[in-house]
Amino acid sequence: MTETKKFDFKAWVKAHAMDLAAYGGLVVCIIIFTIFPPFFGENLWSAAKLSTLMSSVIVTALLSVGAVFIYSMGCMDISVGGQVGLYATIIVVMGNKTGSLIPGILLSLVIALVIGVVNGATGQLLHIYPIISSVVFMMILNGLRSIIYNGLGTRSVTLSGAEYRMFRSPVLMLVVLVVEFLIVSFLFNYTKLGKNAKAIGANPTAAEQSGIHPILYRVLPYLVFACCVVAASVFQMGYTGSASDSTGTGFEMNVMVALILGGMPLSGGMRSKVSKAVVGAFTFSLLEVGLPLIGVPSNMTFFVKAVIFIIVVLITCRKQSGTLPR
Repeated sequence: MTETKKFDFKAWVKAHAMDLAAYGGLVVCIIIFTIFPPFFGENLWSAAKLSTLMSSVIVTALLSVGAVFIYSMGCMDISVGGQVGLYATIIVVMGNKTGSLIPGILLSLVIALVIGVVNGATGQLLHIYPIISSVVFMMILNGLRSIIYNGLGTRSVTLSGAEYRMFRSPVLMLVVLVVEFLIVSFLFNYTKLGKNAKAIGANPTAAEQSGIHPILYRVLPYLVFACCVVAASVFQMGYTGSASDSTGTGFEMNVMVALILGGMPLSGGMRSKVSKAVVGAFTFSLLEVGLPLIGVPSNMTFFVKAVIFIIVVLITCRKQSGTLPR
C-alpha cells in the first residue's frame, strides 16, 4: 500500500508567503479602515468616499495590471507618470477642438505604442537596462507637456467641448477594470506572450537559448502596457474633466508600490501574477483614502506608507543572497 502524504503546513506557508502577506495586508486595511473612521466622524464606505476610493483604484489598477507584463521581465517603466500627464492633456485639448474624445485617445494610443516599441527594443539593441530609456522618455514627455501649457498660457485645461461624465461612473470603472483584468490574465497565463515574458524575467540567457525572440518578446509586453496606460489616462482625465501640468506626477512610484504591496517580485519570473496587481492597487488606494480618515496627518501618510512598503518588501522579496531578488 502507498502511504498517504501528509500535508506540510510549514512548507505550504513558506511557498505562499508572498500571497499570504499581500492578501493579509488587504484584509487588515479593510478591517482597520472600517472600524476606526466612524470615530472621527467619517465613513470609508459612504457614497462620497467610495467614489473617491474607486477613482483612485481604477487608475492605479489599470496601470498596475498592464505593468505586470513589464515587471515579469524584471523591467520597470519610469515614464508612466509623464505618459499619463501628456495623454490626459492631449485628450482634453483635442476634445475641446474637435468636440470628441476619440481623436485624442487615438493619438495618445499611437504615441504610447511608439514609446512601447522603443522602450522594449532599446535595452536589447543597445545592451542597456530598459529603465534608462524610460527615464529619457520621462524627461521628454515632461518637456513636451511644459511646452503645451506654456503655449496655452495656463497650467491647467478643462474639457468643455466633449462629454466625459460617463468616465466618472463607478460601474463603468469596474467593468473596464474587469475586462482589462480578464484580457491581460488570458494573455499572461495562456499565451506564449505571457509565458515568454516570465521566462525572460526568470533567466534571460536561458530564454534566448530556448528560442524566444529576444526583441519581439520584449516589445510585445510593452505594447500591452501601452494600451493599459492610455485606458488609465482616459479615466484620470474623465474623473475631473481636466488636465494640468502636474497630472500623472508620481504615478510610476504608485504602480511600483502597488505591485510590491500585492506581492509582485521585483525580479519578475514565474512567480508573477496579474492578481497581485489588483490586490496591490486596492491596498494602496485604501491607504491613500483611509489614512486621513483615521486621523493621520496628510504630511505623515507618506511616512506610514513607506514603513508598510519596507515591511512588505522584507517579507515578500527576501532571499538568502540578500534583501531583493536582483
